[in-house]
Amino acid sequence: MKKNALFTILLFASSLLSAQDIQKVAKAKTDVLSEVHPDTVPKRWLIRGSGSVAFSQAAFSNWASGGQNSVGLTAYLNFKANYRKGKHVWGNTIDLGYGFNLQGKASEAIFNKTNDKIEITTAYGYELHKNKKWYLTVLANFRSQFANGYNYPNDSNVISRFLAPGYLVVGIGISYAPKNWFYLYLSPASGRFTFVNDSALSAAGSFGVDPGKKLRTEMGAYLRADMNKDLAKNINLSTTLELFTNYLKNFGSIDVNWSLLLSMKVNKWLAASIQTQLIYDEDVMIQTDPTEPAGPRTQFKELLGIGLTYNLN
Repeated sequence: MKKNALFTILLFASSLLSAQDIQKVAKAKTDVLSEVHPDTVPKRWLIRGSGSVAFSQAAFSNWASGGQNSVGLTAYLNFKANYRKGKHVWGNTIDLGYGFNLQGKASEAIFNKTNDKIEITTAYGYELHKNKKWYLTVLANFRSQFANGYNYPNDSNVISRFLAPGYLVVGIGISYAPKNWFYLYLSPASGRFTFVNDSALSAAGSFGVDPGKKLRTEMGAYLRADMNKDLAKNINLSTTLELFTNYLKNFGSIDVNWSLLLSMKVNKWLAASIQTQLIYDEDVMIQTDPTEPAGPRTQFKELLGIGLTYNLN
């Protein structure tokens, strides 16, 4: 009887020890899980983006004051993916846009391109100061377009196409980022490459390349300033300014590329946007009057759209 009682006591004690061990293991698992909870894991990537599609349409039938049927579409996509870990930062931006307008009867509609943009930027930076504002940076920027361009109303003569022109800027310099909505990059040593991958445009010496050549190489100083800031609850301003001067030719003459996007949300899916772009490039000859020689001109583009939008954060 004593043996049975002793055996019962030992069995009860072992069960208590087992329960305590199980509790310890469970607590350890809980501690590990709490360490990898999403709120405690450092966020390395910041992903932001916005896109919009805007439609326009007009129809006339026996309209006394006149008018022309038309259908139009304008779309854009702006996507950013930024990575940070320790002293390393890597920023990427994709900016795409396309728009067109069809005028006239369906069987005789005239196609006009109203927007066409491809721009991709990537930059790697290494922190130079512990305040996380100054970085040694390598940056690359590429610009081109999707479709052929024409000198409307003449739609038989192509004056631009994909990679004609195409622009690539690559450089090393210093960047300054005091706020998460502002970025300034200055490179004293940047190469700018202009591509004209079209035989006819190359033969004509378009976009500053020597006649017959498909590549123009420049070395100079490059400055880029980016701002992306919410001005109010539903109003966002995104703007980029690029300046470049060539060391080897006409040093001090500055090429300018300034783009701006102002977007205003009405609700979750509806928004209005205003896009502008100003370009001045001394190597791009533009003829505005047949009686006068071609020369560099200030180029300006403006787009206003109201349509469907989507924001990604």
